[in-house]
Amino acid sequence: MQNFENSFFEIQVDRDHPDNLYKEFEEFQVKYKRQYKDEIEKKFRFEQFVRSHNQVGKMNKKAEASGHDTKFGINKFSDRSKDEISSMFSKVGPSNISQSNIPMFDMKNFRVKRQMEGLPKMFDLRNKKIGGRYIIGDIKNQGECSCCWAFAATSLAEVAYSVHLKKPVVLSDQEVCDCAAKERPGCSGALPTDGLHYIKEMGLAKENEYEYSQERSTELGRCDAEKHERDLNPLMLDYYFIDPFNAEYIITHHLVQLNLPVSVAFKVGESLTVYKEGILELTDCEDAKEQHWHSATIIGYGTTISSTGRKVNYWILRNSWDTDWGDSGYARIVRGTDYCSMESHGNGARIPDE
Repeated sequence: MQNFENSFFEIQVDRDHPDNLYKEFEEFQVKYKRQYKDEIEKKFRFEQFVRSHNQVGKMNKKAEASGHDTKFGINKFSDRSKDEISSMFSKVGPSNISQSNIPMFDMKNFRVKRQMEGLPKMFDLRNKKIGGRYIIGDIKNQGECSCCWAFAATSLAEVAYSVHLKKPVVLSDQEVCDCAAKERPGCSGALPTDGLHYIKEMGLAKENEYEYSQERSTELGRCDAEKHERDLNPLMLDYYFIDPFNAEYIITHHLVQLNLPVSVAFKVGESLTVYKEGILELTDCEDAKEQHWHSATIIGYGTTISSTGRKVNYWILRNSWDTDWGDSGYARIVRGTDYCSMESHGNGARIPDE
């Protein structure tokens, strides 16, 4: 239970522009349909909004001073406390041990339809169709549950399965969140490899058979896999890790030659939660006292020229925070720099040709 009263005086309202801030907060409440239980909570939420507002201003100034074209802004997380926001992330980070029993991806071992002399300068799986429909489905929403890892694993599996079936399919994030994290509730965090291992061993139901609920996986023992028919059968999916020492080359080739995304686990700072548009380059992921991790999927890449004339390579990241975050649920992250360890912890998955 959040103690609102203890946080009253943590933040000072901007006395120079109080009317503007109050107006923005009222507009925020309307836009995001906020209904606070009483004036005590409303005052607490306003204090968090002020903190977020000030932080967004500082980050935009820092980005501009650094020659970045990133834009940060107020969003649905802006009335949340730091503790509430940190609860969205996993405290479970990748380790060498977590990859020790997983094969490394080697393009030489996979048949592809055509070998390419060079890759296109830009590639986006959102533009690829299969069976007349786009291969990348709608953005999903993990809500208040820290099961980004499950969404990332399921995203790999459903695209791999769609390519295999030659028609789009949507698989159950909830089953993975309920069943794949053995030592802790799924909403407490885990790794995409935990989800991929489960899917390989147990298969997976469709989303409309085992629907998502952000409240389910807050405790162990909620797995209902046996009640739902397998759509993706056990032992169909193969998964592997991406060599971190050659990650950019491998991930770009993996995307283009196989038409399959790559999951990544990476450290997070406040910049990710207030990201709005542009290419995220601000590395504040080491600033927090407690390390937090997030997982998502890379579905494309590209290159642009910044407003200061810099060439900036980027990844296209598909998140699981709904379409009212970032650029309609997506973000562009600087590529080739191992941003917040993103390129050090990649995984892919495919269904082998029979």
